[in-house]
Amino acid sequence: MRDRNAEMRQAIAKDWIDPPYYRDAEGWLDTFWAPRSPFLPLFRQLDLTRVIELACGHGRHAAQILDQAGEITLIDFEPRNIEACRRRFAGHGKLRYIVNAGNDLPGCEDGGYSALFCYDAMVHFELLDVIAYLRETHRVLRPGGRALLHVSNNRQNPGGFYQQNTHWRNFGSLDVFLHLADRLGFILLDSRVLDWPGAREIDGLMLLERPA
Repeated sequence: MRDRNAEMRQAIAKDWIDPPYYRDAEGWLDTFWAPRSPFLPLFRQLDLTRVIELACGHGRHAAQILDQAGEITLIDFEPRNIEACRRRFAGHGKLRYIVNAGNDLPGCEDGGYSALFCYDAMVHFELLDVIAYLRETHRVLRPGGRALLHVSNNRQNPGGFYQQNTHWRNFGSLDVFLHLADRLGFILLDSRVLDWPGAREIDGLMLLERPA
């Protein structure tokens, strides 16, 4: 039987094989890490003792927390991204590197992590893959562990391909993701709808906790 979701996942992945985006995005870090960023106050609520960054790209966000974190596990669907991170962080013993299937957290033990975050990546993912990652995130977080997820709130073009949408935001809904997180057993600590340049309320941000 044809797996339409897997086809879409593979098509999306092809767009992120060493594009100029990774170089350019190093100049956009203030969006996430500047003092007035809407992301930073929520990120500061994470315990970075053992943290996963999902869809790490070339490591621009991990580089911001090297001095704060205990152990960092970097996960990406694209092997070349993981290799770029290995080169970037050569000599740093606190990092682990994992290539995944685009909807799972392999090599991450049940209840073993204090935090997980995903920035500027899940906004492009297929809805079914976001659901799969929510399940996996609940599995790997320890009781009291938290996840900070940057998701799409683009409700236009259901069934379409993400490249057809503004800022390549896949079809998604913060309200739907919050509902699913609740049903999967998370506690919602905070959420907010975000603008992106030229597009109002196209993104969402949610801070979730696995109950203690």
